[in-house]
Amino acid sequence: MRLPSNTNQRSPLRFNITPLIDVVFLLIIFFLVASHFVRNEQSEPVHLPAAGQAENDAEPVRFRLTITIDRTGLFFVAGEQQEAADVLRQIEDLKRNATEEGEVPEVRIRTDRESEYRHVRMLLEQCASLGIRTVRFAVTVEA
Repeated sequence: MRLPSNTNQRSPLRFNITPLIDVVFLLIIFFLVASHFVRNEQSEPVHLPAAGQAENDAEPVRFRLTITIDRTGLFFVAGEQQEAADVLRQIEDLKRNATEEGEVPEVRIRTDRESEYRHVRMLLEQCASLGIRTVRFAVTVEA
């Protein structure tokens, strides 16, 4: 007995993995970029001051400058040590760029709890003189 040959047989179903590979690469790039920003913002270890309560500002801000002051009074921006005059100039640039784009600039200050207040005061005076009204302080919340 001869079995009928099925010439209309379909080829096996193939799964196209090209879009899957594209998505995986995009996720890898996203996490690399996100971790880079987190490392730059929190690159200098500081003991933040404690607060009874605080807001979580996870909302992205286009024109934000994060300034870290360590316990010895050194300034760091994006993980790089900066002179005080350079930091003040960067605040001016932030204000100018945000104003040109019609955005609101924000300055975030991460200062060590043992650093002298005069460093923070200098930043606050610069922000006030430029009209920057959004200044946030990074703190740890007491339990």
